[in-house]
Amino acid sequence: TALTWADKLTTDSKITQKTYKERSGVDFEYLPSPIDTEKLDEISDVEKKGKQIVYVGRDSYEKGIDILRNIESKIHGKIVYCTNLPWKQAMKNLKASSVLVVPSRMESLPQSIKEAFFLRVPVVATSVGDIPNLVQNDVTGILIPPNDADLLVRAINLSLEQKEKSTKMAALAYDYIMNNFTWKTLLPKYIEFYEKLTIG
Repeated sequence: TALTWADKLTTDSKITQKTYKERSGVDFEYLPSPIDTEKLDEISDVEKKGKQIVYVGRDSYEKGIDILRNIESKIHGKIVYCTNLPWKQAMKNLKASSVLVVPSRMESLPQSIKEAFFLRVPVVATSVGDIPNLVQNDVTGILIPPNDADLLVRAINLSLEQKEKSTKMAALAYDYIMNNFTWKTLLPKYIEFYEKLTIG
């Protein structure tokens, strides 16, 4: 398998890196995956919808979409589900929304959170996988435990109601993504990695 014959293994997930090291003694190099700011800049201007909540991801159990569907009646807004849309349309819905919700039970590092950070959309997410490495609770977003429907409702509604705080968190999240997950920031790390690989 690739785990045995590859010269180097890479992952953009610190959880994957840690899991393989603990379970199999396999070393992965951590290389964060960047966002394509040029493609995101091409998303046309959209009307911001103050009470729109968006879900971007697969329609699957591990993503926790069933939890979100079950609490819809308690949320003070409208949820838009982007499960099978083309990327550009999903990004338009994300850009138009007031909150991105990531209710996952299992996760690595969702690209949708990075995209929301860039588009300055507040994030409510569960503290699973690599999400806590990206979202700092009450600083760049709101984190809650997985499988807690009541806390999820409360976090979403608070994010909608406390607009000033949500806007401030979204601004800090934008700064964080620009400083850590753009090609401009990460390309030198990729070049260094492959130069060492070819030389070494």
